[in-house]
Amino acid sequence: MKKKVLAALLSAAMVASLAACGDSGNAPAADQGNTPAAEDQKTDDAAPAESKEEAGGEEAAASDIDTSEHVKITYLTISDKPNNTAGEDALAELNAILTEKVNAELDVYYIGWTDYMTNYKLLLTQMDGSVDLVSAADWMEEWALCKDGAFLPLPDDMIKTYAPLTWEAVTPEHWDMCRYNGDIMFMPEDQYTQRTNHGFIYRLDWAKKAGLENGVHSWDDMTTYFKYCKEAFPDMIPWDRNGGSSVAECQGGWIASTSDNPPYTASTCDILSTEDYRVIYSPMEYGKELAAYGELMKEWDEIGVWRTDVLNNTTGDPRAMYRIGQSAVDQHHTQTWTDLVSPLPNNTIYQDDPEAETGFFWFGEEKGWLVNESIVHGTMAISAGSNNPERALMVYDLLRNDPECYRLINYGQEGRQYALDENGYKYQPESYSKENDEIGFAFWEGRVDALELRDADRNWEKIDAMYEEMAKVGVDNPYLTFVGDWDPVATQKSMCDEVNTRYQNVLSVGKYEGTAEEYIAKWQDELRQAGVQDIVDEMQRQVNEFYGVNLEPKQY
Repeated sequence: MKKKVLAALLSAAMVASLAACGDSGNAPAADQGNTPAAEDQKTDDAAPAESKEEAGGEEAAASDIDTSEHVKITYLTISDKPNNTAGEDALAELNAILTEKVNAELDVYYIGWTDYMTNYKLLLTQMDGSVDLVSAADWMEEWALCKDGAFLPLPDDMIKTYAPLTWEAVTPEHWDMCRYNGDIMFMPEDQYTQRTNHGFIYRLDWAKKAGLENGVHSWDDMTTYFKYCKEAFPDMIPWDRNGGSSVAECQGGWIASTSDNPPYTASTCDILSTEDYRVIYSPMEYGKELAAYGELMKEWDEIGVWRTDVLNNTTGDPRAMYRIGQSAVDQHHTQTWTDLVSPLPNNTIYQDDPEAETGFFWFGEEKGWLVNESIVHGTMAISAGSNNPERALMVYDLLRNDPECYRLINYGQEGRQYALDENGYKYQPESYSKENDEIGFAFWEGRVDALELRDADRNWEKIDAMYEEMAKVGVDNPYLTFVGDWDPVATQKSMCDEVNTRYQNVLSVGKYEGTAEEYIAKWQDELRQAGVQDIVDEMQRQVNEFYGVNLEPKQY
């Protein structure tokens, strides 16, 4: 059977969505990691070479490629376009190189973060040749868009011919993770190290004063820390969270930290079994764990961790307040911690308090449970409507592998957007201003560690130690190459998503009536009425078909 890919299984609201990683200025990125091939997983061999008409070009030497016609390649990126000319200046320098090497120039089409998915899908469905290179990601519904025909299938020989450096750099296993129905659909970001697993960012120096000499390493420790902060700083809101923020991340983090059977998570954050990953679990499986979580959230509510009207709060900004020493916690992913742990100019806590330190309690730490990021978390695709797919691949190959092109697309112009110190670390020149010099290309789909420039103002000692710690325990998600078809249960899924969102928002701030167990029981009853069993039955059927097994669906 042809390989398919799982975009979602049970409830998009239950565990942290990576799409919500969201600082608009910090695009989510992938981490290196190979998905272990299950012994009984069915996969196809690489698709055979097609004809020139079918493939868009046959394998040939670079010297045989006709680049006599100058073409413009449009790159669609998800980013707010800066209101300046800095990007145009950087592109002019980049395009001089691209013209010399492949007789092409790059144009950038920005889709801003406001309502980005709606605008993104609308543009892709036009198929009018307006875009060529397309920013894609598992958190941007890339597999569903493959199914809808938005992206161009890329036969192996086409990539070998027009993006030979990328073809050689990516392993066969990683290429297989990018296939849909046998064809490669994406260029993976598989050689750039970044973590997007979530946790609590906190003041390590305050934790030590709370008696936690080694910092916070459990949810119990976090409770101790919050109690200290509330007593030591009575006018501070320890965690000034917005009403619906951090809900899915924290619930999933609690389960990963406390359950004897913690979940794998798909890109849209569904709970899946680790006991036998071919058995589909409903969120209802974690009733006991969620009840304990609800009890802890009620305790935090009584401590005064957040505002009393937290469900209606739309103004809280714990990250901004953390930077200036007015918040005890921010909840986000590891990459955000690398920003907050460093003495950046806007992190004034380090200037105001020489003892200030920042720790990170990552979800799953207590169990040593961490799922490696998918290599398709950030990818590059070719629009199915592209008029120049071959030249687009040639341009991408240079952006990803040519050091000069790489720096221009990722960092801008040396001397304007960045400069290098004696150690080769980059910093912003004194003349730099965000208003006049920001480029904002958000080219996360082709970053590689070998060409990255380290920021001079980052705390690399702590960052390297944290990444090393996580690398020791990280496991690979077995669902990276399997897509479920929601159509047969679309109505039930919509109803269950609404139920989950409504109940978990209240649970996660401890504002429910009665006991947590009673509240969870009502939640589970509404899921049954909404058709959760239909979803489990259908998804188990699809998993059975993919893996060639005959497992009975769990009954709820």
